[in-house]
Amino acid sequence: MHAYLVTYGIMIIKLIIAIAAAVIFMRFFTPSGTLKQMTPLAVIINFLLSAILSDFILNRNIDLPEFFIVIFIYGALISILNRFAIYTDIGHRIFIGDPQVIIQNGQINVDKIEKLKISARDLAVAMRQHHIHSLREVEMAQIEPNGEMTFVKKGDKKYSVVVIDNGDIDTDALQKINRSEKWLRKELRKKKIKNIDDIFVAQWNNGKLQIVKKEEENK
Repeated sequence: MHAYLVTYGIMIIKLIIAIAAAVIFMRFFTPSGTLKQMTPLAVIINFLLSAILSDFILNRNIDLPEFFIVIFIYGALISILNRFAIYTDIGHRIFIGDPQVIIQNGQINVDKIEKLKISARDLAVAMRQHHIHSLREVEMAQIEPNGEMTFVKKGDKKYSVVVIDNGDIDTDALQKINRSEKWLRKELRKKKIKNIDDIFVAQWNNGKLQIVKKEEENK
């Protein structure tokens, strides 16, 4: 009886330590918004963290120093991976993903829909959730990296598109608003911006290009 109490007592202590470690890990090593948006990177982080915590709780051979060393190494690797995913174009595409346009200028991209394995019923359900009852009302629709479907109705000029993200030009976003990279660079010259790397974000919103420089963002 005494042995069982000791075993369960140790397990309870490990559970408390694991919960505290998970909170600290998510607070300091996970970027803001990761849990709100279940991207491939978020799935990887949560899956591996769950495996580490489960092994610590159930495996009697793992002591506290070993556990904290593993958590620290994992946190350091995730921090590096987060920076790679956020600040590089290839990392963003692999670990976060880009929106997939399925309707552009009112035209449905059937090949893209079939490739993404979206049925007509799925599209209809998503449209009803956005209070859209006919494809004729849709100007643009896309699948977000978290799997959600967003729509822009015809005649709606208030939707926003990020065309520059941390110094990287998003050519797909430019296509959505029927603009080119040449046009974008011309607009930047008008605003006396020579180096695109200096831009934190450039957003096309309601027919206007809004720009925030990195030095402004840090203030």
